[in-house]
Amino acid sequence: MYDETRVKVVDRREMLRVKIKSLAEEARIIRREEQRTWGELRNELHNHRVGVVRREARHAHLAYGLIRGRGISQIEPGAKRPPDWKRVQALCQKYGPLGFTVPELKKAA
Repeated sequence: MYDETRVKVVDRREMLRVKIKSLAEEARIIRREEQRTWGELRNELHNHRVGVVRREARHAHLAYGLIRGRGISQIEPGAKRPPDWKRVQALCQKYGPLGFTVPELKKAA
């Protein structure tokens, strides 16, 4: 990835942005399929969307905001539950600049 001056940027935040978009689309697709089905399959689809997909989307959004230099209070001002900081840290390390650490991880520990 390059910035506007054509200098190579070492982080992969654009790939994280695509991941966020694909998770949002996955949630929409699952919701549409939930409406078409019934019974146990509907419950499984709902649990997957609400449990797995929503949680991963939240952590991806947090990682993206932190990589961009935002604070947790700017990203999630009214959060009721703390996120899984280990997952956020893993996403930041995978998609962020080399050696990036989450400052809130130190406060939460």
